[in-house]
Formats: sequence, C-alpha cells, structure tokens
Amino acid sequence: MSKAEAHNIRLISQHTLDGYGGLGEGMAINVTKDGRRIMWLAHEGPPKNFTGVDVTDPKNPKITVQTDLPHMYVRSNSLDVCGDIMAVCYQTMGPTGLVSDPGLGGDPAGIELFDISDPENPKSLSFFDCSGPGSMGVHQCWFVDGKYIHFSGGAPDFESKHPNDCQFYRSIDVSDPTKPVEVGRWWYPGTRKEDKEPMPKRVPPFEAGFRTHNTNVYPAKNDRAYLAYLDGGVIVLDISDMANPKMITHWNPYPPVPGFMHTVMPLISRDLLICSEECTKDGGADWPKRVWILDAREETNLVPLSTLPMPPVEDFARRGGRFGAHN
Repeated sequence: MSKAEAHNIRLISQHTLDGYGGLGEGMAINVTKDGRRIMWLAHEGPPKNFTGVDVTDPKNPKITVQTDLPHMYVRSNSLDVCGDIMAVCYQTMGPTGLVSDPGLGGDPAGIELFDISDPENPKSLSFFDCSGPGSMGVHQCWFVDGKYIHFSGGAPDFESKHPNDCQFYRSIDVSDPTKPVEVGRWWYPGTRKEDKEPMPKRVPPFEAGFRTHNTNVYPAKNDRAYLAYLDGGVIVLDISDMANPKMITHWNPYPPVPGFMHTVMPLISRDLLICSEECTKDGGADWPKRVWILDAREETNLVPLSTLPMPPVEDFARRGGRFGAHN
C-alpha cells in the first residue's frame, strides 16, 4: 500500500491463518483467566468454521485452534463473544455453493454456543435449531450482555412469500447456555406467507430482500433494537417487552438508490444513527453504497443529515472486487 493510500496506520504483524484467510463479519476478543487475549474469527465460507488467534503479543500472533464446517453447503459468517461464551451462526447455502444461493431447508441452521475458557479446546454447550423448510438459518448474532442473543435468522414455523425474505429479528435467553430459549421475534409486515399485508415491493435493480442483517441492542439503551433490514432500510424496535417487540420508526431510502442496509449503530449520547449500506457487486456496479448519518432526536421521525465522504469512484471502482461501504 502506497503512502498516499495509508494514513495513520502501521502494519504490526500478519498471520495467513494457515492459508484460510477468507474471513466473514464475526470478530471478537476475550481475555482468558491466565491473561491471554484471544481473537475469535468467523470464516466467510467453507471449509473452515472459526479460528482462534492469540494476539497477546500483537507482533507475534499464534493460532490456538481452527475448526472445520461439517460440509460445503453451510457458512459461519458471524460470531460473537461474551465472557467465556461464544455464539456461532450457521447459514445454509444451496446446491451451487454460492453465498447468494439460499439453502432453504438445509442444516445445520442455527446458533451453536461454545465454552471458550480453554482457547485450545472450545467445547460445544448447545445448539439452537433454526432449520425448517423456509429457513436458511442464521446470518448474524449480537451477544453483549451475557444473557440475551439478538439475531437475524429463520425458524421452523416461518415461511416467507419470497425466498429472499426468510430471515427476521429473533431473541433468545442464554442465561443457561446449555438450554437456550426463544424470547421474542419480529418480522417485516407482509413477508410471511400467513400475513394479510401485501408483500413488500421489490427494490430493483439489485433486489436483496426484506430480511434482517444486523440486530444491534446496546446496554446503554437496552429497550431498543436497531435493525438493518436490507431493502427494508432502517427499523428501530421497542423491546422493553422482549416477548412482544413493536416497531417505533422506519426510514427507507430505497428506491431511488440501490438497497441493502447492513448496519445501524446508534451514537446514543448524540442522538445520531450511523447507518451503512453494503456493496455486494464488483467493479462499482451497485455504486454508490453510503454510510448515512441520521438525526434521531425524535426517534419516530429520523432525518438524514449527511453521508460520509467516499474516495473517487473513478480511481477505485475498477481495481477489482467491491467498491463502497459495508459495515
């Protein structure tokens, strides 16, 4: 990387992860009882499940463990860690083996909980099954308080009108990590087959679907769930009664711009929401993909203030791979 393209960043070390460097979105650190710092990494797709890396000495990272997935039609793109418990998400893929091909009805599809107190020997504690004829499992999880996991997933009893709408907000109680129990769920009206509301209008030209991506719940405001709902935009839920979530606001700029809202992160003390879209196409085909700043002082009326600056598309889009925001 040239000096012109790096600012205030210095490479300390690198580990190739034994040749399996294709990482997903799950990355977390826990501190062991003997004081080591272990970074846990989810892999973007098969054959690897997750990798633990000892980064106590950041100049000399070392793998503690690297695990395999059971087959080539499942991915564990997301994980989260709280204390010595790690949650790993499993999402199935169809016969093409492509991430974009939902493997409805496949397995494993759900969340596995591990005891990672011994980072060389993670121990499986339980598996929360989300498989079913209309489910491709779990894409993302959020686990920060040691008690509840909030996630984007399917369910055995949920079938969507459109296959791309098969994941929604769910929460489970993992106070006893050996026996996870569902607490609540919420889905975009009109996406379930039994819904009386019409199916949401699709968002061309890169239709992604009306399903949850990130499901963020912060201890400083734990009665709110901040959902990024792909082509459904930004949704904030009141989860003060976790068994009965209720939508309190919805902001959606799609169309006219291409969809795929990925993450909603509140800056609670400043009454702002930082909302990122994900670029999913190579070569700038779905440009622009932005990071939005929303005024959330009145949470029932979100107002866009600005977007973060982007490097020039003409300089970067043709370099190969994706160009634009992600998370």
